Amino acid sequence: YLKLDRSMIEGVAGSARDLAVLRAIVAMAGALDLKVIAEGVESEAQRALVAAEGCEFYQGFLRAQPMGAEEFLTLARG
Repeated sequence: YLKLDRSMIEGVAGSARDLAVLRAIVAMAGALDLKVIAEGVESEAQRALVAAEGCEFYQGFLRAQPMGAEEFLTLARG
């Protein structure tokens, strides 16, 4: 896996330059047969954009806020 830091995701929806960097990283990961995880996804627009660019996984406040162990177990057991 290749994990993108949240700083790579923050401005991607509004910056052509940031989007170009994201595309280059995803292409490099693909060439290395690595899946990409986007960290720090906070909006549906960010999630949709990174998914469209080939990030198969994401984590961030869009999915869940910080939580304790018991809350996590409840979420995981879903």
